[in-house]
Amino acid sequence: MRGLFWTEDKIVKAQKLWQEGLSAREIANLFGSKKNTVINMAHRNRDRFPARQDARHPPPETREAKAPVRHPDRVTRVTLSGAHVTMPRVPSIDGYPEP
Repeated sequence: MRGLFWTEDKIVKAQKLWQEGLSAREIANLFGSKKNTVINMAHRNRDRFPARQDARHPPPETREAKAPVRHPDRVTRVTLSGAHVTMPRVPSIDGYPEP
């Protein structure tokens, strides 16, 4: 019969490496196992291996929305369908004299 790969000592060592920021692949290489072995062990011991924020998908920054760019020669109008569109200013409609 084959013994368990993840002994308590190995789990403690892996937990320390996880907290230091090593990836599952790096931990697996140190233990001579596969990445998925480390991931499955981490899932089984979720209280000791907290989830990490994925670096490839950083959380959206909470910034204030930028004010829309206003062009002096364009104006926003609402069409009959309710759509907001940007159109060139028309002197006879917008009330400013032509140059």
